[in-house]
Amino acid sequence: MNINQIEITNVKGIGNKSFQLDLNPNKPNILVAPNGFGKSSFALAFDRLKRDKIELGDKEYFNKDTTNRPELKIKLSNGVELMADDNQNTISDMFDVVIIKNQTEPKSVIQTIPGRPPFARTSLDIVKTTLVQTIPQKVDFAYHSATLKAYFGANGNKILTNISSLFSSAKFILNIENKIDFSRFELKSFKKIIEPAIEQINNQAGTGNQIKTWIEDNLLDELKGHEEFSKFTSIIQSFGFEVLNDEVDYYLTAWQLITVRNEMGADFKKACKYLYFLDKKQHYTETIANYNPVKNRFDIKPKAEGNSLVVNWPKAHEISNGQRDILTFMALLLKTRNSFKKKDCILVIDEIFDYMDDANLITFQYYISTFIEEMKTDKRRIFPILLTHLDPLFFNHFCFNDNKIKVCYIKDIKVKSNQHILNIIYNREDEMIKDTVDEHYFHFHPDSGAIDITKEFKTLKLNTDWGTPEKFFKKIFREVRRYLFDDETFDPLAICFGVRIQIEQLVYARIPDDENKRKFIEENNGTKNKLHFAQGIGVQIPETYFLLGIIYNTSLHLSQGQDISKPLGLKLENGTIKQMIMNLWN
Repeated sequence: MNINQIEITNVKGIGNKSFQLDLNPNKPNILVAPNGFGKSSFALAFDRLKRDKIELGDKEYFNKDTTNRPELKIKLSNGVELMADDNQNTISDMFDVVIIKNQTEPKSVIQTIPGRPPFARTSLDIVKTTLVQTIPQKVDFAYHSATLKAYFGANGNKILTNISSLFSSAKFILNIENKIDFSRFELKSFKKIIEPAIEQINNQAGTGNQIKTWIEDNLLDELKGHEEFSKFTSIIQSFGFEVLNDEVDYYLTAWQLITVRNEMGADFKKACKYLYFLDKKQHYTETIANYNPVKNRFDIKPKAEGNSLVVNWPKAHEISNGQRDILTFMALLLKTRNSFKKKDCILVIDEIFDYMDDANLITFQYYISTFIEEMKTDKRRIFPILLTHLDPLFFNHFCFNDNKIKVCYIKDIKVKSNQHILNIIYNREDEMIKDTVDEHYFHFHPDSGAIDITKEFKTLKLNTDWGTPEKFFKKIFREVRRYLFDDETFDPLAICFGVRIQIEQLVYARIPDDENKRKFIEENNGTKNKLHFAQGIGVQIPETYFLLGIIYNTSLHLSQGQDISKPLGLKLENGTIKQMIMNLWN
């Protein structure tokens, strides 16, 4: 099941927008859009979902007009359509939804100084993270080894092991609570087995080991005959507790646990709940401590505040943006793990990773990947949606396995790639044309007018109309004019060619002598290297030529079927970049 479409209406900066996405479960889905497009409005739509409706603040309606009623719709690949508005929320019937976003907020305090009017002192605070909203009641397990040994009978002190350590293992207690049907031990069929067995054990004489040997020889087979009791002992054995040595220990331990549970009644569940809380608190504390980049200055750990478990952060100005983001992200992800209950979940992460350095970004991706694997292991589906303005195809900031991510460009742009240009790119490494197209198609060359490889193009089933560079560049520069002057669909790859060729030609014309012109053409590969060569021999290179590297340095080494037109087109839509390109022809 995929999420095919998300439609948002009247939420902050979005009046109505339908996003065709085809999001994959259990894979990072990276949604790319430029600044100002509405990524935060996208996240806000999910963030304002309540159990039975979508609820916005007064300033969060489109155009701040409360008559613009909000809607959020989701269409799934199985045909199901879900919606949230003022009166309903069918999305939360199916999905748990969590949003992780920037955790800073401005704070203002009015201060007064004698003889001066009051003034506001402002600061930027990091919102404290509430990991557990309500700490459960503190209830301990009522296990006392001596008391239970006496309750067992005459030989209890000889054969029962002190199992107090088992009650501190949250994983073990959770396991038996989920997998064992304790009601089976209240039935007559169990009591008919266990009560006579205990009586016979207490009638035996000898040491503890001798009595345990007698149990193994005379009672064990009958005890194994009770399916749930045997299942219980198998779970105990699987945990490998050091205090337990043999199969008889496992059965006697199961009896102790059953007895404690029966004696405690409802308090046993309360003790379990408190143990799970302590285990989570320890996990939260260790995780934050292990990856705290400012541990030499700040001891950051979860603490009880009122009836909640919270993390209070340093002031925003006391740590870097990247340190702040990785710390708060990890804490919020820990909280998210605890809050996801349904089989299907949506996690929206709104641009919090854009300030992280390489090491923290790897940490971010590690935790996302680990979370996904945990969900898969539990046979659950999570849709991680990462909102960013940084295109992973241009910036090497994401190290996710390329086969495990889905990149979506959520801004509609008027671009369309030309298949004939793509075919030249796909075939550029063919030995028949490699050297010629590298020199005369992918870069400026003063002698391109003498080149004709129509025959080779025909053999490779390329567009023979472009068998000469001159005709090819007529097409390229027509496309550049369309991009610059017409509000029409354009081919971004053609603009990339055009910008590269124009800059190289302009720089070539500035080189004063033939020998350096030859070196510029023949001895320097790549536009950037050509510019550095020309600069090194004294040619004045406008800074714009280097800045436009974001366009002409686009890799034109593509594998068959690969097309980077849309991410390249997003950059070409930027007004400043468009003006810089226009200046190349002025």
